Amino acid sequence: MLQNFSVLMSVYIKENSNCLRQSLESIIKQTLLPNEIIIVKDGPLTIELDDVINEYCGKYPMLFLVIELPQNKGLAYALNEGMKHVTNDIIARMDSDDICIAERFEIQIKYLINNNLDIVGGQIIEFSSDIENVVSIRKVPLSHNEIVQFMKFRSPFSHPTIVFRKNLFEYLKGYDATIFPEDYDFFVRAYLTGFKFGNVKENVLYFRLGENLSEAIKRRWGRKYAMNEMKLYRKFLRLGFFSPLDFLKVLIFKIPLRILPFSLYSYIYFKFSR
Repeated sequence: MLQNFSVLMSVYIKENSNCLRQSLESIIKQTLLPNEIIIVKDGPLTIELDDVINEYCGKYPMLFLVIELPQNKGLAYALNEGMKHVTNDIIARMDSDDICIAERFEIQIKYLINNNLDIVGGQIIEFSSDIENVVSIRKVPLSHNEIVQFMKFRSPFSHPTIVFRKNLFEYLKGYDATIFPEDYDFFVRAYLTGFKFGNVKENVLYFRLGENLSEAIKRRWGRKYAMNEMKLYRKFLRLGFFSPLDFLKVLIFKIPLRILPFSLYSYIYFKFSR
């Protein structure tokens, strides 16, 4: 019999209430159900979002715990706050606009326990307006060693898919809210501390890009993103995860991509980066 586990989700004002409902419904209909779903309101929400959260809390009062933050502080801060209220040893991440495959938690938690791992992710199906409109499938490596090699150039997990152990989070003191992307930094620090990784081969999540694909990928483009990425890579060099050669490689091959004309960046992103 599998042990109890928690689901951790953050919601902020720009989310869509219909997407949130789909996301929560996909959790409730899992073949292996959590006994705790923690929702962090990252600042005040719209009436529509609050109505959806209140509806599910009313239906499942023993299942949901809602944490309200007075102002929007960003995903890393919200997840750190939510983790303070987790009571189980295993936690599954979930974004408020994605949709779980029905067997997601059963597949990943079995894999985590049976292989004595600390973080387990999975493959994702990226879609636009609805799950019939598939844009791409993001494939990530499976074994710990493959993941570590992959991590030298990009994040080895799709963040909304991860299932992880509470002791890992506590040891690392959570996400670094001063770094972006905070998940990539979190995974590198976990590796350097000796924690073990895996990804299941199955698709476990429908990842919503949204109807406007250009807007979806603009979050990973531009001078501001390049500056944040540079800050992250300097930290990797300082921590010893990057050698000077590794650092040089990302400076040459990754940073320039962020400041290409957007039409060219968009083509490269969908053609070669999935």
